[in-house]
Parts: sequence; structure tokens; C-alpha cells
Amino acid sequence: MDRLFSVHQSISRGDVVDIIVLTIIFFGIFTVLRESRSFTALRGLAITIALGTALWITATAAGLTATRRMLEGSLTLVFISFVILFQNELKKALTDFGQASFLRPLLQTNQFDIDEVIKAVVRMSERKIGALIAIERRNSLNPYIEVGTPIDGVVSAELLRTIFALQTPLHDGAVIVRNNRIAAAGCLLPLSENPKLSKDLGTRHRAGIGVTQETDAIAIVCSEETGLISLCYDGRIDRGETPDSLRTKLKAFLDQEDAADD
Repeated sequence: MDRLFSVHQSISRGDVVDIIVLTIIFFGIFTVLRESRSFTALRGLAITIALGTALWITATAAGLTATRRMLEGSLTLVFISFVILFQNELKKALTDFGQASFLRPLLQTNQFDIDEVIKAVVRMSERKIGALIAIERRNSLNPYIEVGTPIDGVVSAELLRTIFALQTPLHDGAVIVRNNRIAAAGCLLPLSENPKLSKDLGTRHRAGIGVTQETDAIAIVCSEETGLISLCYDGRIDRGETPDSLRTKLKAFLDQEDAADD
């Protein structure tokens, strides 16, 4: 009992700060993993750590040097086990953090070539191939990217036309562009419920408008029925865009230099 009291007496303010910092870290980890399928494993690991900590305190108080050193040496094994068990969740958390809005001014990469998108849309318009391309700006489109099919390919007219070709399984969904890459295809976007919209606007157009109502994204829609090209932004839709007008508006929204290579 005296040993246990002496251990309590030896706790300094620095130890208290250490405990608080570790508590915050573990709370953050718990928050990230609580919706994960690995949550049961996390709970088991937490129980193991708690029992190990209690045993370490007891061993220290009782003067069991060998037991205490063994427990201290097992910390490395616990850390490795944690990384192995939760590698997918940790990767996702780091990815989300890297895409956080407050980091984007520091990490912004070159924007995609607007003309590649315009070439694809014009060609699809001529052939009356339906298409929906959402372009991420400041607000993250992760919730929609995660339900789509990952692509992670450089934006090109050929890739966009391939994705929206009628025989492909992804042509009915939306393509989401993040910086200079196609993040995902076959994505489901929220449909606008604005009662003032024209009744001849189909699901593809309403999805393009819907995503711009909930985020600051812009969306390009190519009509399968008429071949008309439309641009959606701020919950609005401009129909009948020409290549020149679309280029001008995209540059204004994305604030980039003229990248035409006619």
C-alpha cells in the first residue's frame, strides 16, 4: 500500500499533461473508428491496454521489476498490432485529413485542362450521349466519391467518353473531378427538389443542380434526349452552352488561366 501511495505521490504536472494529451489522441482514434467494422477489434484492444495498464501499476507498486519491464516492452507489439488491425481506417483518416478544406490552399495542385472536358462534352453532345460531370471546388465531395467507383485518372477527353459510353456500367452515374484527376465515376448525386425547375429536366439535370445546391461544386450536363450542354452552379442551370461560353464560365469559376491548345 505504501508503494502504491509513493507512486501516486511521484506523479508530476507533466504526467498529468501526458495523460490529457493521450486521452485526446485516443478519443480522436475512437471517433474515427467507431463507425468501422473493426470497432469490435478496437474495443478488444482497448480492454487489453486497460488490463495491461492496471497490471503495470500493480507490478510497479509491488516491486515486480521483471513483470513491469515485460509489460513496458510489449508496448511496441501493441502499436504494431494497432497499425495492422486498422490500416484501412488509418489510411482513410489520413486521406480525409489531407483533403481538409483548411489545407487546400497549401496543397493545391494544378487544375485540370478545361479543354479536355469541353472536347469530351462536345463530342458526346453531337452523339446525344448523356453525361454528368461534377467538379469539386472548396467543399469536399467525399460523401459522393465514396459511393462511386474509384478511378483516380488524369482528366482526358478519351477517358471521359469511355466512362459515359452506353455499353459501360458507369455511364448512368456522375463523374467527379478533383483537381487534375477524375476521382470516381458512377457516383450518385442528390436530386434537386426545387419545384420551380422545368418539368422537362430529367434525373441527370436534377442531380447536377442538386449537388450545386448542397456544395459549391459546378456540374456539366449533357442531355441524352436533345444533346444540349448545360452548366449547373449555385442551384441554377444554364442550358444550351456552346464550347466558347462553357470555357469562359469554367475559367471564371475555377479562376485559372486559358489552357486552350487549339
